[in-house]
Amino acid sequence: MASIRDTKSMVDLAVDYGSNKVDAIIARVNNTSGSQIRFSQNLIDISKRWESLQLQLFVVIKGTKTGSTQRPISTEGDVKQAVDDVVAFAEILPDSQFYAGIEDTIKPYPALKDQLDNKFDLFSEEAPSVINSVVDSAIEEGAKRVAGALRFDKMESFFRSSQGPEGSEKKTYFELNVRALQDELDYSGQGLLCGVEPSKSEKGMIEAGAKAGRLSKQAVGAVQGKPGIYDLVLTPTVAADIIGDIPSLANPFLIMIGASPLGDKIGEQLAPEDISALDDPLLKGGISSRRFDWEGTPCRATTIFEKGILKSYVHNTTTARMFETESTGSSILTGGSMKMLLPGPSNIVFENGNHRIEELLDVSRPTIYVTCNWYTRFQNDQTGEFSTIPRDAMFLVEKNELKPIKNMRISDNTMRMLMNIDAMGNDRTQIYWREVLTPTIIPSMRIKDCRMTVATQ
Repeated sequence: MASIRDTKSMVDLAVDYGSNKVDAIIARVNNTSGSQIRFSQNLIDISKRWESLQLQLFVVIKGTKTGSTQRPISTEGDVKQAVDDVVAFAEILPDSQFYAGIEDTIKPYPALKDQLDNKFDLFSEEAPSVINSVVDSAIEEGAKRVAGALRFDKMESFFRSSQGPEGSEKKTYFELNVRALQDELDYSGQGLLCGVEPSKSEKGMIEAGAKAGRLSKQAVGAVQGKPGIYDLVLTPTVAADIIGDIPSLANPFLIMIGASPLGDKIGEQLAPEDISALDDPLLKGGISSRRFDWEGTPCRATTIFEKGILKSYVHNTTTARMFETESTGSSILTGGSMKMLLPGPSNIVFENGNHRIEELLDVSRPTIYVTCNWYTRFQNDQTGEFSTIPRDAMFLVEKNELKPIKNMRISDNTMRMLMNIDAMGNDRTQIYWREVLTPTIIPSMRIKDCRMTVATQ
């Protein structure tokens, strides 16, 4: 991996070379060492490592035209070519409707500790044996077949803005997804684990495998569920996707384009009083923790919900000026081929509850326990109508027994479900995987009166 000095030299070259061509330029180089282990049929089938040196650029020309690019680099010529290309591209674009400036003040950045695993390289060597132990733990708990993937990365990055701010960071992270199955595909269970220090997480990884195996065995004999209105008990995995996504929609850009149900609701009671949630980029151990945002504004925690009341949105420089407020240090470079600087979430953090899972499942009303969900789709982003499919072990709770069921769909409204949260577990967990792309720290939840329909094939 190239040194941080080499990374900085590439950034300096991009900014110095581009400064006389544009009104403003931000350059960031990410130097990443990545690894992935994939396994199926109880065996590791793919183990690969890669190195990448990526340059990201954002430029402003003629006052309100913006452009961006991301590409691999290896030479000074690559850097200069990237600058020339993004400038030429920006010149032919229309004026941006979502640009009102970038950070132009140098400010101190807050401290952020324990984001780097000092034994990362040692873990890289030990990871295959850890995965074998994960598979063994799932089989010991009753699984017949085990599959999944472990990814773990180390990244050094440096950024600089022609407006003055600059900074660097080092971080590591990992994510593990384990699925345990029986001979029948409907009888499956999932275990997840993520964090920033893989070398300290072997025990948790093995338990994720064991959890997947237990759920798979418990799912044996699942029968078709009946549509109707049920209370739902959601594990952190499912709660993160359905409820945990709501604070990330406290975003003025999404509100302006009609893609958020939180517009014009500041100060309203949208959840029970025991629901509070932050966007916290300074969270210790948070996968998306950072000291500064993409523009170089210092990061800080932002209260989204306080005792159920929507308190604030996250902002970057542009939306802060549009809304006549201050940036919350939440600028990210995001979008498809034409990326923009927009406000975005970091780590969504809910307060923990005070109930054991056994207490959440001690019910007298018709209740379904959902452990995993896939394919969440919104019919109306502005109002919150959605559907999602519980994919792995799911249970009807009757007389303190968990009876496995299958082929059901949650078809409801996220805002209504948020208000109907009945109780929260004391098992707050960080969730990050393909269905939850914003790291979300959230407990299990029980939600009243949810609509369940039959899943189609």
